[in-house]
Amino acid sequence: MSWPSFWLRADHNKIAWQSRLLQPLSWLVCRTARRRLQAYETQHPPKATQAKVIVVGNVVVGGSGKTPFIMWLVEHLQQQGLACGLVSRGYGGKAKHWPQLVTQDSDPKLVGDEPVMLVKQLKIPMAVSPNRVEAIQYLETMAKEQGQALDIIISDDGLQHYAMARDMEIAMVDGERGLGNGMCMPSGPLREPKRRLKKVDFVVSNGTLRYPNAIADNIEVMRLEPVGFRNLKHPDQTLPIDALKNKAVFAIAGIGNPARFYRTLKRLGAIVESKDFADHKDYQPKDFLWLKEQKEAIPLLMTEKDAVKCQSFAEDDWWYLEVKPKCSDVFAEKIIKKLKKA
Repeated sequence: MSWPSFWLRADHNKIAWQSRLLQPLSWLVCRTARRRLQAYETQHPPKATQAKVIVVGNVVVGGSGKTPFIMWLVEHLQQQGLACGLVSRGYGGKAKHWPQLVTQDSDPKLVGDEPVMLVKQLKIPMAVSPNRVEAIQYLETMAKEQGQALDIIISDDGLQHYAMARDMEIAMVDGERGLGNGMCMPSGPLREPKRRLKKVDFVVSNGTLRYPNAIADNIEVMRLEPVGFRNLKHPDQTLPIDALKNKAVFAIAGIGNPARFYRTLKRLGAIVESKDFADHKDYQPKDFLWLKEQKEAIPLLMTEKDAVKCQSFAEDDWWYLEVKPKCSDVFAEKIIKKLKKA
């Protein structure tokens, strides 16, 4: 989700009047979160699986780069010969019953956009449910029926889902927005007090972090490297990364931080006219009628997360930006080492 301006950290480091006005509710959210964490630490829930469970989540609302990081993480775990599966809440999915198995042909309207995107990219088993424990049990059952044994189950989000036991916690932070003003909702973007980050195993910043000292002592960095453009209607068609340099394009984004996407396109040399949509937007053909009113044909660019929901009605000149997430090899070794100790 996009953040209201008063959630962002001001240069003068003063609290906005809107945040002060909402502070009593913010204190309540912080206190409730602390109590829930304390209850979890006092009596851990039983594990629902023999596999190691890794939670990739965050302490703020909105996007922070979990999806590309999970892609990087799965790739490196598989290089170690580990069989991986995924679970998620299936945010935005409107299925009538849960849990649901996600396949490459699943409807994003039923199971959520990010799960479909992950399965298309990684081609590993995934189950979604608002109850992640049920999703884990269902995923294992389906895997066993297919003769598979999972070594690792990664939960996409779920840091605050304390009914789910876990072996490792990785918290993501948006490098540009950080923790905002550092206050709990609704005064700020935090789901839990920022001290929660001292409890996790690793903190990973999506891009260079503007205020690292205010967040954690040791922060790993993930970078998203653009690799090219892929056509929505004809997936076999690609364009090199410099193909749209000095060319006019339309760009849309229904993600947590759309400005980051537009800046990436501009750095690649495109002349961008942008249009924001709500995070996890359920796109319909009518959302693009404005394109037909344009006097000249101009390519439409979007993120891969947006593309999975637009593919069924895409036009010939609609493209999404492919990116490759990168973290250090040293960080990958730290994860493997810690998993062996867990």
